Amino acid sequence: MQGLDLAIVLLYLLATLLVGLYLTRRVHTGADFFVAGRRLPFWAVGMSVVVSDIGALEMVGGTAAAYRYGVAQANYEWIGCIPAMVVGGLVFLPLFWRSGVYSVPEYLGRRYGAAVQLVQALVWLVFLAAALGVFFQASAEMLVGVLGWPRWLSVGLTAAIVAVYTTGGGLEAVVLTDVIQCVVLFIGGLTLAAIGLSRVGGLSGLRASLAQGAGATRHHLQLLMPPGLRDQGGGPTGYPWPGIILGLGMVLSPAYWIGNQAIVQRTLGAKDEWSARASMVFGAMLKTVVPVAFVLPGLLGLVLLGQQDPNTVYPRLILELLPVGLRGVLYAAFLAALMSSVDSYTNSAATIFTNDIYRRFFARDRSDGHYLRTGRLVSLLVVGLGVACVPMVARYRTIYDAFQSFLSLFQGPTLALLLAGLLWRRASPAGGLWGMLLGLGAAVWFQLGPGLHYLYIAWWSFVAALVSLVLVSLFTAPLPPDQLRPLVLRQGPS
Repeated sequence: MQGLDLAIVLLYLLATLLVGLYLTRRVHTGADFFVAGRRLPFWAVGMSVVVSDIGALEMVGGTAAAYRYGVAQANYEWIGCIPAMVVGGLVFLPLFWRSGVYSVPEYLGRRYGAAVQLVQALVWLVFLAAALGVFFQASAEMLVGVLGWPRWLSVGLTAAIVAVYTTGGGLEAVVLTDVIQCVVLFIGGLTLAAIGLSRVGGLSGLRASLAQGAGATRHHLQLLMPPGLRDQGGGPTGYPWPGIILGLGMVLSPAYWIGNQAIVQRTLGAKDEWSARASMVFGAMLKTVVPVAFVLPGLLGLVLLGQQDPNTVYPRLILELLPVGLRGVLYAAFLAALMSSVDSYTNSAATIFTNDIYRRFFARDRSDGHYLRTGRLVSLLVVGLGVACVPMVARYRTIYDAFQSFLSLFQGPTLALLLAGLLWRRASPAGGLWGMLLGLGAAVWFQLGPGLHYLYIAWWSFVAALVSLVLVSLFTAPLPPDQLRPLVLRQGPS
């Protein structure tokens, strides 16, 4: 990178830090830190939701997956995001906002009891730490590829920058810096895609190159891939269409957009119920162009770069396609995505630990300032745990596979409890606990035993949790009607 590129990157980092540090002056209570005092406008929440989901994972991991599997990667946006965002925003998330909860585990605790809240909180903390490891690994891939820095220096620098403003400004700092990052991210990603297309002769030239080989398989231009594909080691690979429909469309997608703490927490910070609804619909509109910015470069990498490690495709494209100055803009876009991912998951982990574990089970009647200090301390500790998870993430073929594999272990049971809790008044606390435990057990067994593709694991663990919940609930007592009223969507008889 040249001096101009580095100057752009440093200017962007400085601006982000200054905005984040400025917003620390507005944090006086736990509500300010965890849900931004419920004063965020819908457009800021919507942009934050989108950039948090895209993040460094999409730039490096999504491009790597498109390089390996082709246009089927776009299903993670068109099937895996947009429908669930609209339905979740219009139907489910407003109920969370009205209930006044800070987290998904807190809602499940009110609906099913303290045991379910504790299990959910612990599972989410483990996942959030592992997810931070994914994001830090993405940071290392980019910094090593573009700047040639040592891997652990890259990880440590990223962690330190984000920790500064996340621990100070809380959710408001996260969301408002995300607005800046969203703009930079889309400009950078679309610019790279446009330059790459011009190099290969447009969409027709790209299609012709892929059809003639260029390292592509016969499935690279198929939106729905056949089941049963195996990698060289005999393991499941690709995106089989039954897994896309059942695992992604019916489980992972709604579970992510209705039950992901990092997503839900932003809507809980909206200034009113209408803003909570509108934020997700606005975000779904932005999501329609994401495949152009982050799936298309993976296909371009096959034609322009040839065979290589999929995780290096995006940094290589930056170095080989972009002129001086634009490299700095796109690298700033990557840092925008990375910081958005890390600050989102860090703040979510602090919220879950402080409110769902520490306050609920260990320090119920402390001052609001005590919980605020606890949340900030936990933010720092979670960043450290994320750094420690980097070696585990490095064992996966792509960081996108790592992230989705982690999600598949618990999103199915989480969705089963949420849907039953929101829609069925007869769902009992005992049913929720057994559904959660048996669903988690099924997910672990399917991964360690038959070694199913993670899309199938998500589906079958959802089925196991839902069946268990229904059967146990039919023979155990539900919550009293007065407790149920603010927690369910259907108010009629069970």
